[in-house]
Amino acid sequence: MTSEVFKKMIVTYQPDMQRMAESVLHDPYLSEDAVQEAMIQLWQQRNRLDSERNLRALCVTMAKRRSIDLLRKQRPFQLIDEEALEIPEPTPNNIEERYQKAMKIIERLPSIQQKALLMKYEEEKNTEEITRELNISSTNLYTILSRAYAALREMMKNEK
Repeated sequence: MTSEVFKKMIVTYQPDMQRMAESVLHDPYLSEDAVQEAMIQLWQQRNRLDSERNLRALCVTMAKRRSIDLLRKQRPFQLIDEEALEIPEPTPNNIEERYQKAMKIIERLPSIQQKALLMKYEEEKNTEEITRELNISSTNLYTILSRAYAALREMMKNEK
């Protein structure tokens, strides 16, 4: 692609690129930066652009990606308290207490959900074994487990 053809392409598609960048960034100055970076990248790839079928889509997509990159760079880093990241070692009493609490909650689940959870985690059975014993399909098992997990989360949230 010659520089004249490239200029025409940029003049034609620059407004679309600008609109896309502004819709992502909500800042006209940053949008201009994103479009400029996209144009630089397009210029560097100009030899391959002759074979592109939809130049408008390529230009707008590159502007969008540059805009997203700028957003990522702006995201402020949060300092994390290292002490907050430390997880205390569970004590044997704590583990047993948590296990008993979980079992009481599981007992409140419907029978099929109880069986599926216990077979999976207590008996460590695989999907095939569980479906065979419960006489259900694997899809049905996944649905049962998903509903059981959701119910457990809700019950545990209410326990706090």
